[in-house]
Amino acid sequence: MQYPHTPERSTELLRQALPLMSRQSAALHPMSYAVWYAYVADSASALRVEVDHHLAQRGALDEATTAQLYRRHLADLDPQAAQRVSDGLQQLIGGMSAQAALAKDQTSRYGHALERMAAELAGNTHPDGAPAEAAGPPALLDELRTHTRQMQLDMAQMQQRLSDSQREIDQLRGEVQRARAESQVDALTGLPNRRAFDARLAECLAAASATRTPCLLILDLDHFKRINDSYGHPFGDQVLRAVAQLLQTLVSEPAMAARVGGEEFAVLLPATTLAEALALAEKLRVTVAASRIKRKGSDQPIERISLSQGAALWRPGDVAEALVDRADRALYTAKAAGRDRVAVADH
Repeated sequence: MQYPHTPERSTELLRQALPLMSRQSAALHPMSYAVWYAYVADSASALRVEVDHHLAQRGALDEATTAQLYRRHLADLDPQAAQRVSDGLQQLIGGMSAQAALAKDQTSRYGHALERMAAELAGNTHPDGAPAEAAGPPALLDELRTHTRQMQLDMAQMQQRLSDSQREIDQLRGEVQRARAESQVDALTGLPNRRAFDARLAECLAAASATRTPCLLILDLDHFKRINDSYGHPFGDQVLRAVAQLLQTLVSEPAMAARVGGEEFAVLLPATTLAEALALAEKLRVTVAASRIKRKGSDQPIERISLSQGAALWRPGDVAEALVDRADRALYTAKAAGRDRVAVADH
């Protein structure tokens, strides 16, 4: 589900969604926000058709139905879209809070004025402090005073509710930001994952030109299955983490190293020559080949680890799939030629 909405448009949609949410039996939590935001955002969506059908049959959405709708239609809500929804909701709550504060201030001044007038009309003093002669209708003023006090209490409660909502939105924003960051990091190695790599590659190719030529390296650990079979998967994970640490050390911005598969890594160089890319690839190959990784709790090094690599230089007209495919084919060439080497794609 994609939402190409500005914060202003998100705010307007949330203004439409809030009254609808308030009529349901489900609580006003982030899942409910997402369902009703999607409902008002697209009048032709499958979610809206299902919600309308349910409302016609049952009259309101309960917690279980809201959760089912969210999982069925919105579980793939991307982090950027969720961030825009959160931003819009925070802007809306902030505006409502400011308006409530203003209304409370005005109500307070109104209440003070009524108190003063009630005292004067009850025969206490004139505005200039002189004794008053006539008494006013105290019953009416008492009623007005009672309503005013109730209004002040209501406004205070409203401000408290808005403050609570603001804290909830702040928490939601933090969760969205954390989810966004975590969704782009490989949990085992700490490198960017395939999703992050794909996004960076798309950005990189959009900026590519004859004077800004990206280059892609695809790296694969040789005989990794044999390592897992011989030493166990925990040690295989240790090898992957060690290679990732090496990549983090040798690959610096604006280049990007990512884990894109089981034992497969990628290095994206946004603006480089093929010679510079091959120099880095060779440095990576030699460093890995010279490394000896030991199992935890043992001083005995294992057999030599090596990398095969495929390199592809961007050429005008290349889309992401074409560049990756050429780098992959070069990797297969390196494997077929005996491994522990770098092969270059035709260009």
